[in-house]
Amino acid sequence: MQLRYLESGVPIQIRPETYSPEDSQIFEAQFYGMETFSNFWALGEELHKSFLYLKENVRLGITFQEDGMSYRFTGEAKEVRMEGGLYLTLIEQIAPIETVSQRLHFREEMHMSVNVYGLEPNSLYSASPRKASETAEFSCAMFDISAGGLCLVSNQFFSSVYEPNFLLEFTLRRWDHFLLPAKLVRKGQCPQTVTFDYDYGFDFVFDQMPKEKTRLSIAIFSAKLDRI
Repeated sequence: MQLRYLESGVPIQIRPETYSPEDSQIFEAQFYGMETFSNFWALGEELHKSFLYLKENVRLGITFQEDGMSYRFTGEAKEVRMEGGLYLTLIEQIAPIETVSQRLHFREEMHMSVNVYGLEPNSLYSASPRKASETAEFSCAMFDISAGGLCLVSNQFFSSVYEPNFLLEFTLRRWDHFLLPAKLVRKGQCPQTVTFDYDYGFDFVFDQMPKEKTRLSIAIFSAKLDRI
């Protein structure tokens, strides 16, 4: 999927990623047209007016649907313009578009607590990754998980100096405890459920610990059987 293939008028939802939970807001807008290969105009009065306090280069989580599929990507607000009475906001796409509903690994919906720890520098690809601190940066609920990664959901906006590298701690069953290195690859809107405002996508890094990927795959399958 590329933005240049979108037709004018396609609805898009935009959430500034810098908002605190108290200020959380989703702007409903429309795709208006391309300015350059990576810059496009969004049509929407509230989004246009918000530029006064969002300022230039604020990061935006953007989602839209096309042909029955859901997509998302990250952009940055660049400028606003009035044109023929239309409220236009110029947005630069700064990350590839992700297909929300298609994944390399099949994900199982599971709901348990996950602790997110900062990762020591240069420890992401270590066979023994280390916590930067014994205090968790963030604790919230898992939404789904696969051998490739997991999705966390929360009503709290999460930001950390350790981004994008973390250690995720969780237990699938009483004896299946994991502490795995992962990269934060997505954060922003939460299309999976209306119960939570934010979702966070992580990809596990198993380069130096392939046996943990096998153990996780078995644990996910076993946890699924326990629920049948």
